[in-house]
Order: sequence, then C-alpha cells, then structure tokens
Amino acid sequence: MKTFILITLATVLGFGLAQAQDKSTDLAIIVGKASALESVTTAEVTKILRAEKSKGADGVKFALSIREAGSPERAALLSGIYSMTEAEYTKFFLQATFTGAVQSAPKQVAAAAGAKQFAAGTPGGISFVRGSDADDSVKVVKVDGKLPGEAGYPLKVK
Repeated sequence: MKTFILITLATVLGFGLAQAQDKSTDLAIIVGKASALESVTTAEVTKILRAEKSKGADGVKFALSIREAGSPERAALLSGIYSMTEAEYTKFFLQATFTGAVQSAPKQVAAAAGAKQFAAGTPGGISFVRGSDADDSVKVVKVDGKLPGEAGYPLKVK
C-alpha cells in the first residue's frame, strides 16, 4: 500500500512538474552567449523590434532576425509584440528603411536552427524560437523576469 501511494504521488507530482516546464508554447528571445542582454521587459522588446532602441547597454548594435512568413513563431511575434498584421509589418519596415530609421528589415530565417545560428553567430544578434527549441548554443533572455516554461511568461505561440 505504501508503495502504491508513493508511486501515485510521484506520478502526480511528475505530471505537474512536466506541465509547469512545458516550453513549447512559449516564444523565447535568444541571443549569443557573449551578449550582455540578460533580461528585458515586454516594452523593451517592442522598442528593440520596432528599431526604437538600436543598441544594448553594452553599446552593441542589435541585429534582428524573424522566422519566415506563415510560421507560428512569426505570427506570435507580429501579433504579440509588433501588434501588426503581415502587411503592416512589411509597410512598417519599408517606410523605416526609406526614412533611414533602420538600414533594413530583420533578416528572415527559415527554421529554429537558422534563428539559433543567427543569434549565436551575429554580434548583437537577437532572434526568437519556441522555448523547447532553445539549447545551449544560445542564451535565453528573461522577459518580465521570467524564462520560457515559468508561470506567467508573457510571450506565447498560438
């Protein structure tokens, strides 16, 4: 009987832990391991992505990448951070490039591997992947003091 209770308790606790650790629906901000960027607020992420903030605290200029059109990660970024449709995003960066506010729109990458490679290999590189796709080749940045998989993490993939 004692064994049954212990197994049941371990199963229930393990299930709860697995639920709390699920990162597959979280959109993780990733940077290179050498980046000084550790934590941002959602407001700061928005400023960085809209090119309203072009450099980090260490003076390194941000370089952005975004997933290809049609990917759930891009859709989450456009709706959750940019608050734009695909057409509005295109128009925004076309206008910003024309006025000189930015040199170019964020680089498009085709998959999580491309996003990680960009973030890891580009000085000031910032990209986004599902929390479950982040690995030790990059550093995951806290958003509003939380990491993907933690309760209350604000960036979600729908």
